Amino acid sequence: MNNSFFFIIFAFLFNVEVFGQTLEYQGAKIRILNKDTTEKFFFDLPLSQTLEINNSTIIVHRCVKLSTKERQDDIALISHKSFNENKLKNNFFGWIFKSSHYMNSPHNSSLDIRLHSCLEKDPIFLKKSED
Repeated sequence: MNNSFFFIIFAFLFNVEVFGQTLEYQGAKIRILNKDTTEKFFFDLPLSQTLEINNSTIIVHRCVKLSTKERQDDIALISHKSFNENKLKNNFFGWIFKSSHYMNSPHNSSLDIRLHSCLEKDPIFLKKSED
């Protein structure tokens, strides 16, 4: 029993040291650049709420802040669907990173979608701003 207890304590400490700490947040601030008009908008999105913009839908499912000794990063799990003449053109479901915008991002011919930050407090309603 003592060996298993020490193993559990060691595994917990190792996990915190190597992988850092993750904090779950209640929403996300998404930056959207319209490639056609060069307009830039920010949206405060609560989790699981749908944003419809330019024949596209965006849903933020989770937003997590990952902290390690070396760096801190915001990561969001989103789904994105774009439609062309009422037909599904692109479908994306995955994690987007604040620090690495193009490592994994949804493809959209008219919108550039990026994670600006995770929101600690629930925004309750969708909010649009220009900065």
